[in-house]
Amino acid sequence: MMVLACGMAQAGKQYHVDSLLRVLDAVIDSSAVYDARLHQDLVGYRVAYDNAGDDETRFHQAHTLFKTYRKYRLDSALYYARQRVQIAQRLNIPDSLLAARLDEADALKCLGRLNDALAVLDAMPHNAYISNNSQYYSLYLSILLSLSQMTTDEQEVSRYQSLLMHYRDTINLVNSRDTLTVCVNTCAINKGHGRFKEALQGLLHFGETHADMVRNSAIYWYELADTYRHLGDLESAKYCYTMSAIIDKQGSSKTYTSLQSLAWLLHQEGDTERAYRYITCSLGDVMSSNARNRLALVGEYLPIITAAYTHHQQNVATRRNILIAIGTLALAILAALLSVIYRSNKRMKAMQARLSESNDSLQRLNGQLRQQGRALVESNRIKEEYIGQLFNLCSQYISDTENNRTKMLGRIKMGKVKELQEQLSTSTMAQDLSRLFDSFDAIFLQLFPDFIERFNSLLRPEEQIEIKGKHLLTPELRICALIRLGINDSTKIAGFLHYSPQTVYNYRMKVRNRSDIPKDQFIARIQSL
Repeated sequence: MMVLACGMAQAGKQYHVDSLLRVLDAVIDSSAVYDARLHQDLVGYRVAYDNAGDDETRFHQAHTLFKTYRKYRLDSALYYARQRVQIAQRLNIPDSLLAARLDEADALKCLGRLNDALAVLDAMPHNAYISNNSQYYSLYLSILLSLSQMTTDEQEVSRYQSLLMHYRDTINLVNSRDTLTVCVNTCAINKGHGRFKEALQGLLHFGETHADMVRNSAIYWYELADTYRHLGDLESAKYCYTMSAIIDKQGSSKTYTSLQSLAWLLHQEGDTERAYRYITCSLGDVMSSNARNRLALVGEYLPIITAAYTHHQQNVATRRNILIAIGTLALAILAALLSVIYRSNKRMKAMQARLSESNDSLQRLNGQLRQQGRALVESNRIKEEYIGQLFNLCSQYISDTENNRTKMLGRIKMGKVKELQEQLSTSTMAQDLSRLFDSFDAIFLQLFPDFIERFNSLLRPEEQIEIKGKHLLTPELRICALIRLGINDSTKIAGFLHYSPQTVYNYRMKVRNRSDIPKDQFIARIQSL
């Protein structure tokens, strides 16, 4: 990871935020490079784990995999945490088993399974190892903090706040004072009592005396930003949020909060385009890592920022259209006869009517997508995000349609009828459908990376489906993917894929006949994959 050489934050210092934001933009553009490096590291760690000569070595290698996956893909982190539990049980070392259980609880907490995480922690014996273990108290603290944010009952909130302060005091007792953990925890205690200036002074002093320790610590910069924000120093807060986000993105972390907080701050300041880019980047990272405990924050900010971004784009388009209309009118007055203007206006009205009908159809489709989204919220949060991303594709298509309409309007007013006819005679439906299918396949396999393997397990060995074409899914798999998402109506599937209902029915029958599972259970088995 690149070392970020910069001076420590000082209250009232004028930061060069704009230049640092450009650094963050470049880092986000290079996310694939950082992810590839991390993936290469993970390959090496998995090879070391698979080739470990004994359980003790394998136990430590599993911990390395857990720590790496914890910031990148939480379901894999939970897998290796549980592998450690199994290895520790074979080794029969009590403290090692407790350490593995703590990692398991940590992964469950990050996945949003708070009750499961609490169950793991509550089952641990309060021996000397646990009583003096900072991770144990930090996990309880984090879970209680999430629970306190989820309740609206004042008595419950008060009880949680009391427990939070107790665990924060305990964390300071079991850790050395000269550590970042104690520094950040003390800052939280001060902020909990409203002592924000004291919290800031403590963070700055620690940063000055431990510059090497905090320079590349995303947690430190985030706490510093949050403290500045509470004190009303938004410029300093923005700088520190940006520092934290750069460190997170360079480390390929997907389970962060700094970029979401920065997006919200930029939105409040009117930097709509950058805020929209950052919040959508955060959404993609949250979805890829399955960090459900971070999804609530993104879900809170995303609709507001998206609405502001859409409004901003509409204003830009309106201003552009006004300028184009003025220029076109001037050229028409100088270069065209009244008869040409009349015919052009007549053709323009006809074109506007067709475009209006097309826009109405797209608006109805958007309304249907919103209704489906609201229905899917109650059953599956992942499906809601899936429909949301497909909705963004439709929104992009609307923007493309509006751009084409503007171009065609200009050609009509300039009398370029032949060019317009050539444009309208060329259909891009096949390419649009191909891009839609590619996007659908990629998003679906990101949400369900082992879907093809699980689906093939339902089929007879000689009937396995292999991906041979350019698409990630075959038509049969794509239909079954929609069924997995809860869309079981053949007519709806046919409409989405631009097939006939009979074609969809034939594909479904073809796939079902390749399995030994009873026909009345096959669809249910697909939906449970």
